[in-house]
Amino acid sequence: MLSAIFRVYTFFLGFLYPAYASYKAIESDATDDDTQWLTYWGGYSMMMIFESVADSFVFWIPGYRFAKCAFIFWLASPRFKGAIVLYEKVFKDALRHAEPVIDSISHALAKGDINTARKELGKHVDVDKLQKFGSDAFEKTMSAAAEASKRAKEGIAAANAGGNAKKD
Repeated sequence: MLSAIFRVYTFFLGFLYPAYASYKAIESDATDDDTQWLTYWGGYSMMMIFESVADSFVFWIPGYRFAKCAFIFWLASPRFKGAIVLYEKVFKDALRHAEPVIDSISHALAKGDINTARKELGKHVDVDKLQKFGSDAFEKTMSAAAEASKRAKEGIAAANAGGNAKKD
C-alpha cells in the first residue's frame, strides 16, 4: 500500500507538477523560473539514468522510495531550488568538461554518421567494454540516436519553412 502511495506521489511530483510548472515558465516573461525547470529536468533525467543502471538493486534498499520522493521534492521545490543547487555543485563543471565531446558526437549523429560518432566516443570511453555489455543494445542506441537527431533536424527545418511561408 505504501509503495502505491509513493508511486502516485512521485508521478505527481516528478512529472505532472513539473510539466505544468514548465509550461507556466515558458509562458512567463521571467527567466528565473525557466532556469529552475530546465535544471529540474536535467536533474530528474540523471536520477532516471541512475535508476535504470542500478535498477536491480536500489529498489531493495530500505527507504529508497521515501528517499526518492524526498529528492524529487527537493529538486522540484522553488523554495529550496534543489535542481539549481545540484546543477551548480555537480553537473555544471562535469558538463562543461564534456561539452566538446558531446557536441562532436551529437553533430556526427545529427548527420547520421554513426562511424564518426563511434570513433569520437571511442577516444573517451572504452567502446569495447560497452559493446561487451550489450553490443546489440549499443548498436540500436547509436542508430536510434542518429535517426532521432535526423528527424528532429528535419522537423526544425520543416517548422522554419512553415514559419517563413506564413510571413510571406
